[in-house]
Amino acid sequence: MKSLFRRPLVLWGMLAALMVSAGAQPAGAQVMDRILKDKTIKVGYIPSPPGTIKDPATGEVKGYYVDGLRYIFKTIGVEPVLVETTWANFAAGLQSGQFDMSIAGTFATIQRAAAVEFTKPIHYLGYSAIVKKGDERFKALADFNQDGLKIAVVQGGAAQEYVRENFPKATIVALGTGNLTAPFVEVSAGRADVGVEDAWQARRYASVQPGVVDLFQANPYNLLPIAWTVKRGNQDLLNFLNTSIDFMLLTGRWERMANGYGMTGRYFDAPNLAPFGTVTEAPATDKK
Repeated sequence: MKSLFRRPLVLWGMLAALMVSAGAQPAGAQVMDRILKDKTIKVGYIPSPPGTIKDPATGEVKGYYVDGLRYIFKTIGVEPVLVETTWANFAAGLQSGQFDMSIAGTFATIQRAAAVEFTKPIHYLGYSAIVKKGDERFKALADFNQDGLKIAVVQGGAAQEYVRENFPKATIVALGTGNLTAPFVEVSAGRADVGVEDAWQARRYASVQPGVVDLFQANPYNLLPIAWTVKRGNQDLLNFLNTSIDFMLLTGRWERMANGYGMTGRYFDAPNLAPFGTVTEAPATDKK
């Protein structure tokens, strides 16, 4: 009889422990519940063609990142609200709740992974460098590691991390802007010897500026994954985005969206699919 009375007490104790455990979960653990309930999500972005393009006259934001974002959330009846940010501030914007996720095409690096959660790669992108035409000092990347050399980068960008680590003798000119062509403008103006940014931006700039050269146009270096980001701990939102990214890439939807913006300079990883569960016939045996 005593065991019959004890069993409910044990069950209540287990239930209370589960309730305490649930209450101890991080506040952001159920962010998808809030998003689905409110039918809206705040999304940080940085103007960075062709993924995100902001019209300076109208403020309209488009691009294949934006098109993909709107398709994903329209599918579940959620309206994205875009919030402009910068490369130096997007991680702080996530941590402070200024926005729930960032669609800035962000190089996934170790340093950044300590501050934000990265989705699966959307695609991959390398770096290049712009110098003035006729500057013959640079034959290889190692030539950038020179005393007195000024290398312009966007402050907070992955290029700044790369230059600091690989060219310690050079002087970094860090530019507090979201404009990824700004390092190249510094070269054209004579305020820097080298401008470093992603290979697509370098190629686009060199195509309209005859006074400069895109050093690594044929062979971009430091190819890295580009991904979206969420606040650390927002695992449910991260899981949703990872599933959505897989869907968009595997069905070819994102590729079709990007086609309308011309060459992106990005590369995506197409899966090598093999039949699942295929039964092969056993080799025939000789009859005796």
